[in-house]
Amino acid sequence: MSRLGQINRVKHCFDNRTLIIIIDVLVFSKIFYFSSVWSNTSQSNIAKLQAVQNFACRIVNSGSKKYDQTTQSAPRKTTCVYYRDSNMAFTCQCMNGLALWYLSDQFIQRSSLSTLITRNSQLLSIPLFETETGQRTFYYRVVSLWNAMPRSIKLSQLVAHFKILMRKRLLMDSKLNLSSTEFFRVY
Repeated sequence: MSRLGQINRVKHCFDNRTLIIIIDVLVFSKIFYFSSVWSNTSQSNIAKLQAVQNFACRIVNSGSKKYDQTTQSAPRKTTCVYYRDSNMAFTCQCMNGLALWYLSDQFIQRSSLSTLITRNSQLLSIPLFETETGQRTFYYRVVSLWNAMPRSIKLSQLVAHFKILMRKRLLMDSKLNLSSTEFFRVY
């Protein structure tokens, strides 16, 4: 927030494109660095990160007031959607053997646990965690999201193509007025 405050004081010296680059380099690069590891933080911490993002959007959209809704007109995704998308892109790398072997080996398909062939045999085995802390772990969260994702997106072998398909799905769901938590639940 302090860096954004400094940028806000001198924003009249730059055009919008330069402001976006400065904010990306000085602020968002720190917020989203290796987010797959720490994106399981509490909702109050994510709300603080969202407030930073909203402040950055108000700086770029210089006509905005303090309490205006900035996420609707913002050129960036909301913080929760960004974390979900980056986690799913990393999961795509693991599922296609593009990540380190000890990370890829953590994802076990149900078909390898049972010889029965069912419609759910291509889904990933969900780990059993009873505590809320266990359910916020990276592995539990991404397995649940991966299983809920449409098969057409999961079949993508290239991470860039996977991201394009997810973006198209997000745009389609936003036209249907779905929230980001319902993103993968619609088929």
